[in-house]
Amino acid sequence: MKSVAEGPIPFKIPESSSSSIDGDDQVVAVLFFGLCLVFGIASRHILRGAKVPYTVALLVLGIALGSLEYGTNHHLGKIGAGIRLWANINPDLLLAVFLPALTMVVRKSG
Repeated sequence: MKSVAEGPIPFKIPESSSSSIDGDDQVVAVLFFGLCLVFGIASRHILRGAKVPYTVALLVLGIALGSLEYGTNHHLGKIGAGIRLWANINPDLLLAVFLPALTMVVRKSG
């Protein structure tokens, strides 16, 4: 009988035990995510009676912030660091985390 340790590993375990992201980057990532949630709530509240969907407003806001960070010399400080950190996220992880919530919202509203 095989033990668990002898079976194939379904994912790659990193060789080093230290994380490649330091503590400041972790704080920046969480702060940026929280700021994005605040932007989403604010845009939904502000555009409640408008004919423009708030998701379009979020798209325009995201393009504007990304353009300010990447396209100009006006760096956005910790917001810009969060943009750069989240720009390198694994797309599979992003899909696995946000797709179930998005499909649930679509099912409830439609």
